[in-house]
Formats: sequence, C-alpha cells, structure tokens
Amino acid sequence: MEQLTHEQLIQKCIEDYRMQLPLFKKMENYYKGDTDAMVGYQIIKSRANNKVQNNFIKKFIKEEMSYAVGNKITYISRSSNEDIIKQITDNAAHWSELHEQNLMKNMLKFGFCYELYYLNEGRFCARVLTPLNAYGLFDENNNPVLFMHFFYKKFDDKEYMDLYLPDRIVHYADNVIIGETLNNINWGGVPVSLCAISEEMEHDTLYKDLKGLQDAFEINLSDISNEISDFRNAYLILLGCDMEREELEKAKLQGAFKLPNGDKIDVKWLIKNINDSFVQNTLTTIKENIYELSSHINSNEKLQSNTSSLALRTRLISLEQRVKLNCNAMADCIKNRLKYLFRYVSIKTGKQFDYTDIKAKFTMMIPHDDFMTAQIINQAGDKISTRTGIAQFSFIDNVDEEMKRLKDERDMIDLDRVDLDE
Repeated sequence: MEQLTHEQLIQKCIEDYRMQLPLFKKMENYYKGDTDAMVGYQIIKSRANNKVQNNFIKKFIKEEMSYAVGNKITYISRSSNEDIIKQITDNAAHWSELHEQNLMKNMLKFGFCYELYYLNEGRFCARVLTPLNAYGLFDENNNPVLFMHFFYKKFDDKEYMDLYLPDRIVHYADNVIIGETLNNINWGGVPVSLCAISEEMEHDTLYKDLKGLQDAFEINLSDISNEISDFRNAYLILLGCDMEREELEKAKLQGAFKLPNGDKIDVKWLIKNINDSFVQNTLTTIKENIYELSSHINSNEKLQSNTSSLALRTRLISLEQRVKLNCNAMADCIKNRLKYLFRYVSIKTGKQFDYTDIKAKFTMMIPHDDFMTAQIINQAGDKISTRTGIAQFSFIDNVDEEMKRLKDERDMIDLDRVDLDE
C-alpha cells in the first residue's frame, strides 16, 4: 500500500470526521432531549398530540458526573513532594471551576473527548473539545500525530480549522490554508490528550445502551397522555330526539339542556375503556430495564424508615463501580495533562518534575459511613499511618493540607508546654 502524503493524510482525517459527525450529532440531540421519539412522533389530526419528554440519558450523565467530580479532584505526591502539588494548584488556579465537570460530561456523552493545551497571556490553559468540533489522529501508543479543531466565527459563514502539529498550528478557512503560527513553547508533541471512557469509545455510552428504551418510554408515555386527553372529549349520544347546533352550543355553556317527553329518549356518554394496568405495566417494565442497564438506582423509590446505612450503600454498589471506571478513564487524561504542565513549568522556572509521581484522587459524592471508618482506623491502631487513615474520610479533600495543619497544631501545643522560667 502506497504511503499517504501529508496533504492526503489531512484530507483522509477530514473525511473521517465528516463521516462520523452525524452519529455524534445524534448523541448530542439525545442529551438535549431531541430524541427520535419526539422528532418523529406520529401526529393524528383532530386528536391530542402531546409530546412527553423524559430524558433518562441526560439525568444519568449528570448523576455520574456529579458523583465523580462533584468534589474537587485532589493530588497526592508519592514522594511527599509539597512543591509539586503547589505547582499543580498554582498553575490551574485561574481555570474554570466547571472544567473537570465539562471534561467528564463530554466523555460520558460521546464516549470520548479531547483536552487541548495552550498558553494564554503566558499561563497554562486547557480547553475541552468534543467529536462535534474536533478530530484527533493517534498512533498505536496513543500519542497524538495531529489534531484538528473545527469552528465558525460569528456573522461568518466560513468553516475554519486549526491543524495542530508538534511544532506549529496551520490555519484553514473553507479547506484553504490562510496562515500558520509557530508554537511559542516546545511541547514535545501535539499538545492534546484523549479522554476515553474505554477502548470501545463511542460504542460504550449510555446513548448506545439506552437509545431504544428511551424512545419506547417516551412514545408510550406520550400515547397514554394523549389517550387521557382524548378521553375528556367523550361523545354525547342522544337517542330518540334531535337537537339543533344552536341548542348544543347553548348546552355547552349552561351545562344543561331540556329534552322532549318520550319513553324512548335516552342520553349517555360514549367513552373509551382504557386498560390502565396494561399501560402501567409496560411503562414500569421499560423503566426497570433502563435503570438495570445503566446500573443506576431510582432514588425516588420509597424505602423502609429503618434501612441501615450499609443497606443504602449496598444499593449503590453497581453505580459506584461504574463511576470508579469513569474516574480511572479521566485519571489517564489527567496524567497526560500533568506531563504537558510540567514541561511548561520546566521551561518557565527550570524546575524538573515527574508526572508519574502524582496520583489524582477522586472523592466521590456517594454516601460514606465515616463513623464506621473511624472505628476501623481506631481498631487498626498503629498498623496504618496517620496519612493513610486521614485519606479514608470523605470530608477531607486535601490530605497534605490536613497533615500540615495537624503538625502546626502539635507544634503549638509543644510550645505551650515550654517552661520559660527554667
């Protein structure tokens, strides 16, 4: 097979991006609630045509996102290097508080997303991009070969593209080169990370698992809603008599009408008999399948008042396992982020840091029994270190800061015991 030229490779990437774009647009639509069930709902003339949305996919993505990164991510140095932690926090202090949430949300939505690194006013910055507006080509070692960012400018119909290469950025407008910019820092490669939920990427998403069930639930819910709406428009049957249109209109306003005398005269309603049990069973079955496939729990279910904390935690096991996998996927992206951050720090300050020395700690917003944890640590005694014990509590975000405060308090206590008269 003949090797592609640089220009041919770029065109192949653009073609691949455009070929996959409809799938990712569909994923975005389902997150927004624009499902096939709602867009293609069958309209019946002269009948109620209510469309009832019930967006499970968005609900579950937000739940997993809040469980995983609702609490701030903290960093632990394996070598107990306080300076390396300070470099991370200082250089990310100007970032948006929603950055990690956006990264996790888009990874869950599309199965993967990108994190692009750049300098703004001399500061290290990162931007979250999605398969809707970006395309990355990676080698067999998952190292970026090139990266494309597609975008539009306000009041401009042209499609712009920035092509990121290891040493420069090439700018395109409607597939024509309009300039290039040399990198103002040697990143040592294309400054982008892939944040992928798994090897299956877009095929391992809530959209892929729940699309059919989501459509079925909304269609059935909309149908029964319209049945109920049509039910109120029951037909009035008049037997053995005749009424003019004016009299019927008057009867609607007054709520009553006068009938002529006669033994064969009868008035009754023609109504539809709806089997509510069948409808409810169908909706319940679909809903249970949705929760089962997603490993989520229905938090609106009524529980016994004496349910123990351990029993409550047991209900969350499947969801907790799913969220842990999400955190592991995001941790890989953070490792790559730190690699580029420390290269920036090295050029700026001359200090050398190893990104493998850092471990990102996710404190999930899932109920923790800290009382039981305290009992276990107390029984373990001196068999575990103070740092390890402190790290187990859910309400402590920064173990290093907590250890520093503990040391300062102990030093103050020791100073209070000094006898100045001796």
